Amino acid sequence: MLFSNRFGIRFPVVTPLRSTSVRVPVFVPRSESGLAQNQIIFLLLDLVLIMVAAHTLGRVAERLGQPAVLGEITAGILAGPTILGAQLSGFLFPSDVRTYLVAFANFGVLLFMFLAGLEIDRDSIGKERGSVAAVAVGAYVTPFAVGCAIVPWSLSRHVGDNRMGFTLFMGAALAVTAFPVLARILHDRELLGSRVGRLAMASAAVDDLLAWAALAIVIGIARPDIGTRWSVLLVIPLFALLWWVVRPALVALTTSIRVSGGNLVIVVAVCGALLAGAATEWLGLHLIFGAFAFGLIFPRDQRGAVVGEVKVLSRVFLPAFFVVVGLHVDLGTLDRAGVGELVVIVAAAVLGKIGGTYVAARCVGITPREAGALASLMNTRGLTELVILDIGLTIGLVGDRLYSLMVLMALVTTGMTGPLLKLCGADPRRRASGPTGGPGSCVVGSPEKLGPSSRARRQTARIRLRE
Repeated sequence: MLFSNRFGIRFPVVTPLRSTSVRVPVFVPRSESGLAQNQIIFLLLDLVLIMVAAHTLGRVAERLGQPAVLGEITAGILAGPTILGAQLSGFLFPSDVRTYLVAFANFGVLLFMFLAGLEIDRDSIGKERGSVAAVAVGAYVTPFAVGCAIVPWSLSRHVGDNRMGFTLFMGAALAVTAFPVLARILHDRELLGSRVGRLAMASAAVDDLLAWAALAIVIGIARPDIGTRWSVLLVIPLFALLWWVVRPALVALTTSIRVSGGNLVIVVAVCGALLAGAATEWLGLHLIFGAFAFGLIFPRDQRGAVVGEVKVLSRVFLPAFFVVVGLHVDLGTLDRAGVGELVVIVAAAVLGKIGGTYVAARCVGITPREAGALASLMNTRGLTELVILDIGLTIGLVGDRLYSLMVLMALVTTGMTGPLLKLCGADPRRRASGPTGGPGSCVVGSPEKLGPSSRARRQTARIRLRE
């Protein structure tokens, strides 16, 4: 029997197709783990396929001047029904294997959220409190309000039984900034040492905190049963315990490990993230909150010993998350109304985030070009957006159609960051076209790469943007 994908390519199938998910007949004995042997084979092959595709397309994205996550998300979408068709996608990723892929994905997301919390520089937030607070509030509140405002006008057909929960979720989804992706963009473009880079990192860190706090409230509103669970009242004491008790204990523990020359700090980091994630999951929230909080309290002097190893683990498990996302994205069902909704969503996300950030930055005296560069950076959404969308899909606030549109919005807004930075003049590669430090120039990056001027080489990395 043959079937074809959306482009007419035909594929042989040895079993009849009765649904969108192709189940391979179980004709082999089960292993001691309870998995059928063919399920284990499919799972292992799928993991290899996922990691190779994510790595390959991530490298392609980097070659094109885009964040690697853009290619990795694209790899997940390609694995779904949009390109392969529901039948071939179901054959490659059978429904009885997807459950285990989801488990891998959850572990990858937990590690990602731990790293996101660990990357936040708690000290830098207080260095320019006024500017950081103004930019962070403007960058979050404005798109949040715009996201809530478009619901009754443009997204009414997607509203379910919980209108308030849906409205607040759309606001939270449009207001997010991808802190880890932003850090990678700043690093790749040699902007981490600049004033714009420091402001962007600190503001995005505050936005991350606001995003997860708002999402916790949305989950509480969207799940009526959570109000009847006494355990949810323990969330605040849990976070207080993490900050006032676990954080000092971690400092003492990791210091003793470092003195003894042990290699257990990685085990402490991963196990702590798992335990914190399990705690918030039991309390009725998502596991990401516990992992993020544990990363936030983890000793900063141990960051160098932890980040590299945890990132390796994350690269192994996180690609499964992209496929889990992609399997829910089906753009083949996109109709004319859906195209209009996509335009409205992207416009609301971009105008709300860029407009709110720019106006707030100008109000605290930041120059127009710096404000434009800052607004472009804060418009990055990336993987953090997908985590929030996945939670919305899991708790039933959004359906597959709107989910697909929101994933596209995340791709578009993340891909816009590089071109917008060039338009604002905040690209170190432009310095080759003019003398370093001249009017309108952009001096960024490390002292070794600042340009021909020896004086510029000795200065601290910064960005000079003038009108």
